[in-house]
Amino acid sequence: MSKKTIGVIGAGKMGSALAIPLKNRGYDVIATRRSVKKMKELSDLGIEITSNNRSAVQKSDVVIFSLKPGDTVEQMQKLRSELEGKMVISICASLPISKMEALLPNSTIIRTMTNVASKYGSAFTIYSISKKVSQKKEEEAQEILDCFGTFEKIEEKYMDPLTPISGSGPAYLFTVMESMVYAGLKVGVPRDLALRASHQAVLASAKLVEDSDATLSELRETFITPGGVTIEALYELENSGIKAAFMKAIEAASDKAKKSSEEFMEKMDGMDLEIEEEN
Repeated sequence: MSKKTIGVIGAGKMGSALAIPLKNRGYDVIATRRSVKKMKELSDLGIEITSNNRSAVQKSDVVIFSLKPGDTVEQMQKLRSELEGKMVISICASLPISKMEALLPNSTIIRTMTNVASKYGSAFTIYSISKKVSQKKEEEAQEILDCFGTFEKIEEKYMDPLTPISGSGPAYLFTVMESMVYAGLKVGVPRDLALRASHQAVLASAKLVEDSDATLSELRETFITPGGVTIEALYELENSGIKAAFMKAIEAASDKAKKSSEEFMEKMDGMDLEIEEEN
């Protein structure tokens, strides 16, 4: 049986990161963007590109929306009839399942949050569904999400609080890696060597977490020896309040996500969700 055709509406940086692994996994992919010229990478991979959202949706079995919240709502309104009976996957922050189902009552709605690491099949994708979604449809959605890396089903109430971790988490780790590289430069290590060492440290840490039942504290203890260099560095890190800094940063991001969601919901409450067909 041939793979389904998947339309990615909004193939910017994030949308392209979804289209590429889908194509690599054997799906027929159609990607849309206002400027077709900016999708050369996708075209070179054999992905059909277009600026016509309606045409892309008509040809697709599954439609992924990778747009800003307001644009997602606008396109769902305009393409309502074309989306009828199809699976719709949203990676849009702030837009709850209930509102999407009000817009598209005859579509299967899957709400997700992922990040650009999807391009390399290494993202952590969270998703939520309503009781309307059958087990068969959920399994179909899981096959698609598997193209992006690992995935996990969560209660929708955790979607906004988890966004700063699952969606933005790599950005924090890049900051940690950059700090390690700068530290290496400060003590005379060549930049490329410091980068490789910090990169491998992050990979090794993730692997240890993945393969061990130990807590993070227990894993850290395995690197510490009395009077050694590790405890010296950890002392300085603890003294700098690094844990509190990370906690405050992620809490601030979570508050931002919650506020943005509330503001968008207030805006939606004043919107007309009836069909707005294009001519």
